[in-house]
Amino acid sequence: MSRRSACGSRPVDIDALVAIALRRLQLRRLLVAVERDPSILEVIDMNRTIKRPIELAGFAGRLARAERQEADLAVTGQRYDTVLADIDDQHAALKTHVGSLEVTRSALDQVIARMTAGSNGGPNDGGDSSSGSTGEVGQVIMSETGKGEG
Repeated sequence: MSRRSACGSRPVDIDALVAIALRRLQLRRLLVAVERDPSILEVIDMNRTIKRPIELAGFAGRLARAERQEADLAVTGQRYDTVLADIDDQHAALKTHVGSLEVTRSALDQVIARMTAGSNGGPNDGGDSSSGSTGEVGQVIMSETGKGEG
């Protein structure tokens, strides 16, 4: 934001004036703090060196490499999430399949139990007859006509 000065000769940048005033206030506070406690100056490193442009130029390549790695990691993370979601879906399908297999096994167990129970009162297939006289396996059914003859 800029306005004309009171004289009207040149524009005044209010933002710049505020920034300058803020810096002056911070400097005054620092000076007051140093006057109260001069040991503050011992903590400040006065032997700082400004990095050379060649050293700073090396950081551009490092930053670009870091950004590429970040992008690669993001892609890998998305792939990882996709695979985990697929595994969850397949696990749910397997749970359903196992449930239906358990129902089928139970039904087969019941059928086999009924077949081997011998609930009709006769011998089971492959078992001995209760009279034990014939030695044949299974039931022998004779017709009524066979009894009347001979």
